[in-house]
Amino acid sequence: MSTRDLEPLTALAGQRIVEAGHRDPGDRLTLPAGPSALWLVEGEAAWDDGRALTVLAAGPAVHPLKGPGTVAFRQPSLFVWLDGGDPLGFGARAPAYRQFMESKNVSVGRALADGLDVRSRQIWVDIGTGTGAMVQALRERAAAAGPLWIVGVDRAAPMLDEARRHADAGAPAWLVADDVEHMAWPEAMLDGVTALLLLHLVDDLPGLLARLYGALKPGGQLAYAVSAPDNPFVRMVMQQVEGPGDFFRRGADKIQEATQEAGFEIVRTLTHRDDIVLEDGAAMRALLGSIGGPASRGLRTDAMPPPAIERKFTLVWARKAPTRRAGPADDR
Repeated sequence: MSTRDLEPLTALAGQRIVEAGHRDPGDRLTLPAGPSALWLVEGEAAWDDGRALTVLAAGPAVHPLKGPGTVAFRQPSLFVWLDGGDPLGFGARAPAYRQFMESKNVSVGRALADGLDVRSRQIWVDIGTGTGAMVQALRERAAAAGPLWIVGVDRAAPMLDEARRHADAGAPAWLVADDVEHMAWPEAMLDGVTALLLLHLVDDLPGLLARLYGALKPGGQLAYAVSAPDNPFVRMVMQQVEGPGDFFRRGADKIQEATQEAGFEIVRTLTHRDDIVLEDGAAMRALLGSIGGPASRGLRTDAMPPPAIERKFTLVWARKAPTRRAGPADDR
């Protein structure tokens, strides 16, 4: 593979690909604080984050790295440095994603919010906030409950910019650019956590669920929406992408099992259905092009998607066990 082979990738600089090219032995690449990733196409390098030295081998695998740190090239190497904060490329498509998907995702968020026990002055955190669909649903739910603290977290900062740009100034929320898998969580402080169409994307789901369990107060709520096993929309997406897709890493059943293994009690589940109806297949292709995972893989040009498709989601409401009250047997 030559440097010329990488030229199409360098055109994406400023989106997910930060830099791509050739380095000689002894050359160094300094990575800033935060998540990054390195694809070593050829050669060999070593990663030094100040705590340990890790050898990086060439191959098809992308090495996730947590900066700050330095990559030292040991052989003539071809590399691609990627922004690890947005591995599926949602940030580069934030305006289009909001244009095509926001109103549709808000409807799922409202269905999820309707099943929550929301009370005045509670603290809620929405993870994988994106352009703000679930935050908006929580705001609407809070309107009847009274003042509410809402924090939205997403690692794709451009998505949060879209959420801020279209936020209701009369119902504020705090939007934080961070990686929910690696950020610091408080201990037993939160009343509720929501996750709208996120958990199928998480690398270390058991680890994240354990941290969420610890961050919730006794009796705290976890509510999430994920694609149902027989979702026609997902089947259509998989038929439209070029090459294998890795953006649906686990199904609803596996996510629910992991939730229970983390200690949560499943209180209720529900299948939610809606439809996307557009004027023609070209409009549906434009919608698919706004979704980070499929668009990052590329869309087929030899197959036109249908203009209308049903979506099916599994909604799950769970809770952390409440503190056990002392009884007569405990007093003896």
